[in-house]
Amino acid sequence: MARRRVFIREDEIAFLREAAAWRRYCVAVLTRAKPQSPLYKATERIMAGIDDLAEDVTGDRMRFHQRDATAPGVELPPVAWRTVE
Repeated sequence: MARRRVFIREDEIAFLREAAAWRRYCVAVLTRAKPQSPLYKATERIMAGIDDLAEDVTGDRMRFHQRDATAPGVELPPVAWRTVE
C-alpha cells in the first residue's frame, strides 16, 4: 500500500519563501537582460510559473507583485491643526 504525502503548512510557507526569493532574482535578471532576448523570455516564463504557483497555493496570483503606493484615505482620524501666532 502506497503512502500519501501530506503538504503541511510549514512546508508550504518555506516553499513560498523560496519562490519569492526566486521571483526577486528573476526581476533583477530582467532589469539587466536585453528586452525580448531569449534570456528575457525564459525569465518571464519562470516568473509566470511562480505566479501560477502562488495562485495555486494561496489563491492570489499577485502575491509576490509590488503593491501600488496609496495615499491616506478618509479612514484617518481628524487632525487638530495648531495655529502659530
